Amino acid sequence: MKPLEFFAATAVKASLRLSFKLPSRLPLPLSVLRAAMEQGALLFRPHREASIERLSLGGIDAERIASPQPERAILHFHGGAFFAGSTHTHRALASELAVRGEAEVFLINYRLAPEHPYPAALHDGLAAWNTLLAQGYAPADIVLGGDSGGCAHALSLALTLRDRGQPLPAGIFMISPYLDMTLSNPSVSGNKHRDPMVTARALRRGADGYCGNLPLRDPRVSPLFADLHGLPPLLVQAGSEEILLDDATLFAERARAAGAEVDCQIFDGMWHNFQMFNSLIATADHALDDVAWFVRRVTAQQELAAVA
Repeated sequence: MKPLEFFAATAVKASLRLSFKLPSRLPLPLSVLRAAMEQGALLFRPHREASIERLSLGGIDAERIASPQPERAILHFHGGAFFAGSTHTHRALASELAVRGEAEVFLINYRLAPEHPYPAALHDGLAAWNTLLAQGYAPADIVLGGDSGGCAHALSLALTLRDRGQPLPAGIFMISPYLDMTLSNPSVSGNKHRDPMVTARALRRGADGYCGNLPLRDPRVSPLFADLHGLPPLLVQAGSEEILLDDATLFAERARAAGAEVDCQIFDGMWHNFQMFNSLIATADHALDDVAWFVRRVTAQQELAAVA
């Protein structure tokens, strides 16, 4: 890491500890934490080349965030530990994915926990997916994406499609995945002081609300424990300092063991969802380029397979 980037990363980490990590340790109402996340989104600006359109996908409030000439689609599930986040908080990230990936990103406001536990978000994802297909999008031209808790939703959607015998997306990318609601992996405690952003307390509150009456280890809500056979190509990214590091590495191991093609990238010195800070951190910029390359590659492979 170059000196200027090291200084920027240090400053960002210090800011996150005060503005994000500290409040998440307090017994604040979830509504307050949601509002804080919405306010924090004001720091991020969408890519100037992206167009933004409000729309409905199967009755689900959403935004279409597109590059000037999109050639593929991304259905993205925002993060927020299941109880927070929206199209507003993740619009800038989606715009970067759209422009770099020459894509149109459909970012949905799925229903949040605890008001709407599992399977509400899954049903919203299915409604959005089926609407895209009804509008003429081919599964081979769509990539599923997620960050943090949104990765659990993206993966659950793919597994549901597989179990129903329906065509799968061209690929799935996951940014800092939160896939194990038990929070029992070693990195949760091992990185609790290094992680500048996320606390187990906040993740636990989200998981409890999301799981409802289901056990935390139930594969329907903790897809780390699901049968992972038959998945399309996967890209997994995480920072070496985040408490959810093991969610990423263990998922990659289990998906490979089940026969999936997996590229798992761990970025030294980075934190949860560091890709959102691409305007300040060169490593985040490169990571987003890798996601875009993955999106272009897997959809191109599907096109070649269809021609052959």
